[in-house]
Amino acid sequence: MTAIDALGWTLLHFLWQGAAIAFLLAAANPALRETTARARYAAACGAMLLMLACAAGTFAWLYSEATPSGARFEPQATAAVAATGITKVFTSPEVASPPAARISSYLSLLVYFWFAGVCLLGIRSLGGWVVVQRLRRQASRPADDAGQQQLARLARRLGIARLVQLRESAAAQAPAVIGWLKPVVLLPVAALGGLSPQQLEALLAHELAHIRRHDYLVNLFQTAIETLLFYHPAVWWVGRRIRAERENCCDDLAVEVCGDALLYARGAGAAGTVPPRDAAVGHGVESRVPGASHSAAPDS
Repeated sequence: MTAIDALGWTLLHFLWQGAAIAFLLAAANPALRETTARARYAAACGAMLLMLACAAGTFAWLYSEATPSGARFEPQATAAVAATGITKVFTSPEVASPPAARISSYLSLLVYFWFAGVCLLGIRSLGGWVVVQRLRRQASRPADDAGQQQLARLARRLGIARLVQLRESAAAQAPAVIGWLKPVVLLPVAALGGLSPQQLEALLAHELAHIRRHDYLVNLFQTAIETLLFYHPAVWWVGRRIRAERENCCDDLAVEVCGDALLYARGAGAAGTVPPRDAAVGHGVESRVPGASHSAAPDS
């Protein structure tokens, strides 16, 4: 068995492996709803890592058990090996069953299609990174001193020792954190026009929470896994769970800084850290933020 054959069988085996892992995560959902966002995030990340480990482990096992190139099984040897239960017999072309032999003939084509998909998604991710870096360097400007000072105060309260720069951009569509070693909080100019100081604090606290949790780096690793295992819907489902719980974790940290869950929820909704449809109905953010619907007085 060649490396391409081992990779092809790995891609096929991951169909049931990925589905089984996603099923286990879904089965655990009722119990996880009663836990914290951090626990749900850890469970989703664990499922994603387990998917990668299964794929990598399957490939390593198949390739290590592969028959050396040019080797042949004698009938007597085949019977003896089968009796001992060594699994490489059924993966060897010489003793493979007719269905397995037919599948083996298409493995190279399968691997080529998979490799093409990985390349396309990799190019898309690289293009997105280039656009973000260009937005950071050329299409943004430093925020005013008041915003920088407010960001620095919040960073200290969150225990962030690194220097974080605040920049604003007319081209940005939503608040974002760019970079890991030298992080930048990028704010859209359109979102800053009507924000009160409390709402701006809610927005900055949420973005700083991403920096404290190293979410930029984690998201890069997650994107790499999604690129390698792109063909399985379960991978994308788990990825959406990770991103949703990541936002919930940042909400929890931001509420600790802001001190008032409902004030944070309204500020986050006005600042655009949630989808517009959620902010429009008035309770989308509050449903994400623990205690937001119970913690403050009515509007004046």
